[in-house]
Amino acid sequence: MKKSYKQLMNDIAQMTATANKIRKEEIAHVKKAIQSKMAEYQLSLHDLGAAGVAAYASARKSISDSKAAAGKTKAAKTPAKSAGKDKRSVVKPKYKHAKSGATWSGRGKTPRWMADEIKAGKKRDSFLIK
Repeated sequence: MKKSYKQLMNDIAQMTATANKIRKEEIAHVKKAIQSKMAEYQLSLHDLGAAGVAAYASARKSISDSKAAAGKTKAAKTPAKSAGKDKRSVVKPKYKHAKSGATWSGRGKTPRWMADEIKAGKKRDSFLIK
């Protein structure tokens, strides 16, 4: 027997609800796996590169915008604060490696390229950006 439009719409709503529930569960598992690897390798979002963070934010915004345009989102909520979120501002680079072009702000752990060069006898000041 052929289903009516109303029955099909009801099926779609049920399947969408099920898909959303499964997606949330899968995302929770993926987040845990990512957080585990980040902790294992002592990585922060900054370590993944600004382009990666910007691309992620851009993708999330476009998804949010498309849902809002379709009228499927509720009122915007304030995002929850993340426990590990870095609240410091971005600092301009202070040091630059001439060979690779890598830069460092002078904050945090000394980058490997600089540590290797210092061990080889160079002075930290020789990498200052002028």
